[in-house]
Amino acid sequence: MINKVSAIFADIDGTLVNKGENIMPVTKQALETLHSQGVLLGLSTGRKINNGMFQRAKDWGLSFQFDMMIGMNGGQLWDRFHPEIENYYLLKTETMKEIIDRMSPLDLNVMIYEDEHMVTLRFDDMIAASMKRNHMKVVVADGNADRLCVNDNYNVLFRFDPERTEEVAAFAETLACEKYHAILTSPGIIEFMDPRVNKGMALHKFSERNNIPVCEIMAFGDMDNDKEILKEAGWGVCLLNGSDISKSMSDAVTEYPCTEDGMGRYLAKYVLNQG
Repeated sequence: MINKVSAIFADIDGTLVNKGENIMPVTKQALETLHSQGVLLGLSTGRKINNGMFQRAKDWGLSFQFDMMIGMNGGQLWDRFHPEIENYYLLKTETMKEIIDRMSPLDLNVMIYEDEHMVTLRFDDMIAASMKRNHMKVVVADGNADRLCVNDNYNVLFRFDPERTEEVAAFAETLACEKYHAILTSPGIIEFMDPRVNKGMALHKFSERNNIPVCEIMAFGDMDNDKEILKEAGWGVCLLNGSDISKSMSDAVTEYPCTEDGMGRYLAKYVLNQG
């Protein structure tokens, strides 16, 4: 365990909140206590930093606003000490078209984030669920992939039946090149990004621009897209329900999964010393 905790980043789904986007009571109380002690608290997510993200603390019943956010798996960074959102290494439109074309044999639904809405190849139940989680409207491209490639973007995201996760991940891995690579962000979701983009990179950007040593920053996560921030943070903690690779790159694994208040119980026991 690190000697001083100045800031904590947490992934959202499967880490901070459960599948229904409900924050567990012990986690909520731990965050309230840490905030009152002056610890900076932030989100580290694959979602876009938008108006909905700034609403999250209120949605979860927290009495404070988050101090910082890493969005788009490291492609975005915001903190309350700097009003602007920094963006890193967007994919070029021609690269996005190439990714969609090369993934087409799998016949998966594709989507991107654009301003305050999502654009998707077709509408389905998974997109409907994403709309609800992200509090975002959706533009349906009616099968026209070119509509998704109008502007450079952070990533290209594919949604599919979670039962196909192993098949899709194996296929996507064969497409990796110097321009992009794929990362599994949850069962049923895989994203292509610039290889330089990851949450660990954004963590170092946050550290540098706010003069907070990385050795004083904790990070919590569960999936493959969390592995770099868990490795780079002063103390990285993977949830018990997390992926094997994220567990292997963490300093610790919680004793309980997200659905049993894993993050909150860990904070209470090892950071707040509440037994």
